[in-house]
Amino acid sequence: MRKASPGVICVLLGVVLLLAALGLYGYNRWEDAQAGAEAQTVVQDLQEKVVEQTQSAASAPAIDYSSLDPELPVVELDGYEYVGTVSIPAIGIDLPVMSEWSYPKLKISPCRQFGSSRTDDLVIAAHNYESHFGKIGTLALGDEVRFTDMDGIENHYTVSAIEVHDPTDVEAVEHSGHDLVLYTCTYGGKTRIVVFCDRSD
Repeated sequence: MRKASPGVICVLLGVVLLLAALGLYGYNRWEDAQAGAEAQTVVQDLQEKVVEQTQSAASAPAIDYSSLDPELPVVELDGYEYVGTVSIPAIGIDLPVMSEWSYPKLKISPCRQFGSSRTDDLVIAAHNYESHFGKIGTLALGDEVRFTDMDGIENHYTVSAIEVHDPTDVEAVEHSGHDLVLYTCTYGGKTRIVVFCDRSD
């Protein structure tokens, strides 16, 4: 029996690797689409709850926001706790934000990692799905970002800086001095795209 030449083996190996890469790309795109669809369903549910709470409080006296509890209110949906929604018109996203961060939770929605909008040190992490934070690196200085908490309080920010950081540079993210920080990993996961925002309202 004739043995395959090294050249043929290399070609076959190349084809196998190409098919594997295409399969991985296809799976990632499917996972991205699933995450985006699920996030939109959650956003709609959270927005309905905010409207209900706002309507029930419509006849109440005006809220003194300086007296609010600095910890964000939480709403539970399908076993997960959420603190609000984040909207970035420039890249067309409107997403729920979970109250606590973990790798499994990031596959569902962005997560609050540190802080609060009420203490101007909120940090939100998300997966680099295109339907999540995959496009935040394309934002421009001055672009608008909104975070709405579960009391219906809408916070307006503008992008102040966009930087690339090492994953171990937690201090730069947690204690940035900015009112809102958004970040995600770059493709390959070796660095982080970090968007620093400050209040515009």
